[in-house]
Amino acid sequence: MLLIETRVAEQSVEKGLRTPLLEALQGRGLAPLIRTARMRFFEQAAGDAAHAQELERAVARWTDAEGIDPYVRGDVFCSDDFAHFIVFGDESEGGGLRAGIVYDAETAEPARRLEEFCRSVAEAYEETARGCGGAENGAAVPRVEWRRREGRSQEVFKRFGSQGVAGEASAPGARGAMTAERIRAVEILEDADARGFLHRLSEAHADGRVSEMLAAEGRSPEREALVSRLAGSGLVRREVQISCRKGGRSLFRLPSPDALAIVTASNAVCSECGGAIADERAEELVTPTPLASSMMKGGEWLVSSLRTILNGLGVPEGETATRDASGEGEAQVLANVGGEPFLFVVRDGDFTAADARRALEGEADAHATRLVVVSTGKIQDDARARLREHARRRSRAGGASEVIFVEGLDEAAGELDAALERIAQEALTRELYELDASAGFGVGYALAARFRLSRGGGGGLQDLAASAAGALSGSLREF
Repeated sequence: MLLIETRVAEQSVEKGLRTPLLEALQGRGLAPLIRTARMRFFEQAAGDAAHAQELERAVARWTDAEGIDPYVRGDVFCSDDFAHFIVFGDESEGGGLRAGIVYDAETAEPARRLEEFCRSVAEAYEETARGCGGAENGAAVPRVEWRRREGRSQEVFKRFGSQGVAGEASAPGARGAMTAERIRAVEILEDADARGFLHRLSEAHADGRVSEMLAAEGRSPEREALVSRLAGSGLVRREVQISCRKGGRSLFRLPSPDALAIVTASNAVCSECGGAIADERAEELVTPTPLASSMMKGGEWLVSSLRTILNGLGVPEGETATRDASGEGEAQVLANVGGEPFLFVVRDGDFTAADARRALEGEADAHATRLVVVSTGKIQDDARARLREHARRRSRAGGASEVIFVEGLDEAAGELDAALERIAQEALTRELYELDASAGFGVGYALAARFRLSRGGGGGLQDLAASAAGALSGSLREF
């Protein structure tokens, strides 16, 4: 998925300084693609490089004097695995300067690269302003002060992350950090058979009938292998329960058969009948651990799995916030994708009309324009219908709305990648549309297509072209 990071500055760059600034950046190894393409045209038209520059200046003066769009609105600068851009603000609207980076999850150190680019732009501006007489009578050239452009969802994120079920305040640290143990647990819980066994085991443990449940399910090699995996990840623990043979009353539990050997060797006796412990009934049990309860309650394992997928697609961990939506395997994750609040509702089990109601409440609270339902079970028809109708109503009212259904985890990563890629394309188009007139084509679309080609996804360009017209408000995506 493509990501965009932007910095803004209040400094306005006069029309006459823009081409010299691009030349200064080119001298620093940053080739402006739009200007380079124009210069090739001028060179062919004028016959040589010297006359081409004169032709460029003449066209620039005429364009700026006519009062239509400025000759230079900005430019883009491509590298192997990322691209920079610079956009000059409209002086009639207060001017300003915008610089950024377009990258994907495989780009190394995007924050450092953006910082270096912004520093180069600031230094090139100061150099250009001095050289072009921008600091007359010894006046200092204004310093370009960059700041991060905060997305419209920042305050929503803060409020969202501090709320629990039904908007109530949640305790700090309700979601455990992704330790190595939790990562292993999530990997195992992505297996439906493992989740089903753990659900049944938890219910049996609560009712005090673990031994009956294990006896009923048998001890096949497959079941023993599953229990070993769960025990190895810390989701269950093996115990030995000692019961009185005469009275049937449970005496105590031991953590392992080895512990039983120690107890029997000590010649301990039963407190009920006085018989030797070695002669009493010993049963091997499996019980869920606190980690299992933590991961299963509120769908935390599913949230962790989703966040891992989003992180792999390039959504930074710091751009997501999580809260419980109910006490039974359901949670909500708010993600900042392309500067938009993007609400994921995850459900471990079937997604019902009641879940759809809570999803709409969460969407309204988060002011989200995109709603994604991720369910390990079936998304029921009445829940789909309710969310569809809501999206249509918002669309008819002029609001942006989209609902995406993802049923099952097997293909979730690929499905979310396709959806987020399309949305990132829309965000990139909005970010760079001001450069389209200068380039003669959609710059945002061209950059997205360029990244797709560089990743070897040329076959997917047809899908990207289909999305170039933009998603319709209230559109529905189902997987």
